[in-house]
This record gives sequence, structure tokens and C-alpha cells, in this order.
Amino acid sequence: MLTLDERLSAVVKELELGDKVADIGCDHGKIANSAVQITKNPVYAVDISAECLMKARTLSKELLQEDDVICLVGDGLNPVKDKDVDTIVIAGMGAHEIVKILSDSDKRYEKYILVPHQHADVLRAFLQENGFFVKKDGVVKSGNKFYPVIVAEGIGYTRYTPFETYFGKDETEDLAEFIGMRKKVLKMLASRAKGESLRKILAETREIEEYENQRNNR
Repeated sequence: MLTLDERLSAVVKELELGDKVADIGCDHGKIANSAVQITKNPVYAVDISAECLMKARTLSKELLQEDDVICLVGDGLNPVKDKDVDTIVIAGMGAHEIVKILSDSDKRYEKYILVPHQHADVLRAFLQENGFFVKKDGVVKSGNKFYPVIVAEGIGYTRYTPFETYFGKDETEDLAEFIGMRKKVLKMLASRAKGESLRKILAETREIEEYENQRNNR
């Protein structure tokens, strides 16, 4: 098995034997190559950059998996729309890009593993408004950064509370540290924000305060 950081480990942990995976925005190909070993199926590694795909292809050759990691150049889910795929991994881009990819696809898949690097609240709102069922949604610390790992099904219904929209549904072991870090960031941003930006910062701050009050009263 490959050595993976906490972020990538959290992604591949959600894969199962028999899953038919497409890794969208695969970059170095670590997820795709790990997925081959876990699922025992060929995996599609998709990236808009031929240069990034070369890294994934090189890694698959080093692991003697070049026949099982199928590299496709293309945008979003288009390269796999006619392939035998039931699990979509998107773990290397911001929420706005992920939302665009999901919006541009006219097909729903059984399982999505999504890791937005920024603006996770935007992705959560999209999933809630567009008929996805969120099974898991928690934050993972990897290095000095925090990443939401969202596991969803293509058909269903999800309702997020305002707090969950910012921080996810699951109380992971890294959540408290993430909230503490986020409070410091919001305080710094509030000192120079105005108008709508300030309103959003204050709204998120209030959700944190309410959550902490509820925890203290348990």
C-alpha cells in the first residue's frame, strides 16, 4: 500500500471492495492507485492536465498497476460519462469547482467522496438543494490544514443546520481544534470586513458560540 497523509487516508477509507471508481482531478494519482488495491477493480484517473496525468501514470507503472489505472484527459465527469463507474472521488479542488462539475453532469452515481479545499459551505448547500443524501461529513486534520470529507449518495435528501453548513455533521476528533482555529481567523477577518462580508463572518461566529454553549450545557 502507498503511504498517504491523513487527508488521502480519510478518502480511501471510504472505498470498498467492488467499488468502480473514477478519481476526478487525480493529480499525482495516489488515490487512484490506492483505489485499485482496495476495490480490486480498474480505476479511472481523470485530469484536465496531461502533465498531471503523467504523474499518475508514472506512479501506476512503479506499482505495476499500469493496466488497472486508466488515465483520461478531460474536464470534470465528461470523460467517464459512458464508463462503468459507480463511485466518484473529487478531492483536489475548491467547492465552487466541485459544484460546477456536479452541476454539469446529467448522471447521478451511487457514491461520491468529496473533499473541498475551500468554501465547504457552498458545496453543502448545493448537496442539500439538489437531492443528494449525505452519509458522512466530518473534518480531518492533515499537516497544518483541515479538510472536510463528505460522503454522499446520488439520490436522497439531506438537511444541514446552519452550524453544520459551516462545520459538517459529524463530530470528529479534529473538529474542536478546527473550530478554535476558525474562531481566530474570523476574528482577524472581522476587524477589516464591511457590509455583506462582515455579516457572513458574524453569522458564522454566532453559530460557533451557540454550538459551544450547547456543548457546555450537556
